[in-house]
Amino acid sequence: MRSALHCLLLFSALWTLSFCGTRQFHVVNNKLNWTEAQKYCRENFTDLATIENQEEMDAVKAAVNGTSGHFWIGLRQIPEQQDGSWIWSDKSNPSYTDWNTGEPNSPEKDNCVELWSESEYRWNDAGCTYPSPFVCYKEIPLILIKEKKTWREALKYCRENHVDLVSVHTEEIQRWVEIVTRKTSTDNVWVGLRHTCDLKFWFWMSGEFLCYQNWAPGNGMGVEDCRNGERSGAVQSGSKQWISLLENQSLNFICITK
Repeated sequence: MRSALHCLLLFSALWTLSFCGTRQFHVVNNKLNWTEAQKYCRENFTDLATIENQEEMDAVKAAVNGTSGHFWIGLRQIPEQQDGSWIWSDKSNPSYTDWNTGEPNSPEKDNCVELWSESEYRWNDAGCTYPSPFVCYKEIPLILIKEKKTWREALKYCRENHVDLVSVHTEEIQRWVEIVTRKTSTDNVWVGLRHTCDLKFWFWMSGEFLCYQNWAPGNGMGVEDCRNGERSGAVQSGSKQWISLLENQSLNFICITK
């Protein structure tokens, strides 16, 4: 079977934590000033961490995971304004803050925001030139569509409105799928996995064969029952493993957005 090909998967040594939204937070233990940290995050992830609500703040705290020290996030004072205005590195305006008592209070002219472990990772402003570890985020390029459609209808919807049904061909994409399926309204969720009865193997609609696999027991590895039509792949909302289903079931589905 083609899916038995040996494949090389690369993994990051960085700490990572995901939450129920569309970001993954990564803690980088290199000590850099804020501008250097911003450059690093933009080259390797999406940007320095943007935190828009308590759920995201809790996710950042869990990613830092009790480590002592100070950690840059993406909030910076707007230098040309004298009213204490702040802006995130990704150019969004802050709608949520978690300042420590008495903050912000730095006398520096160019201030950025860091998390302090000694104050339970609440926010402190400091001169942007100090070297510290930092928190980056990575945008997840997937979207859960909470409409109920057959597999063919889901494929058509994703291709017309986004890019395609998602192909889960790496462990990283599997982790993204696990994040977005937390809010599904159906027990299973369609992905872009398809079986050909004529050739008797599974493949992704994006063209990849099954290098990485995450089948639930009793699924995907044997001869498929094609008497009632072609089989398509779905992810279980509970175990997040893959299962084989007839394509005419109506399920939520996951599109890739870029």
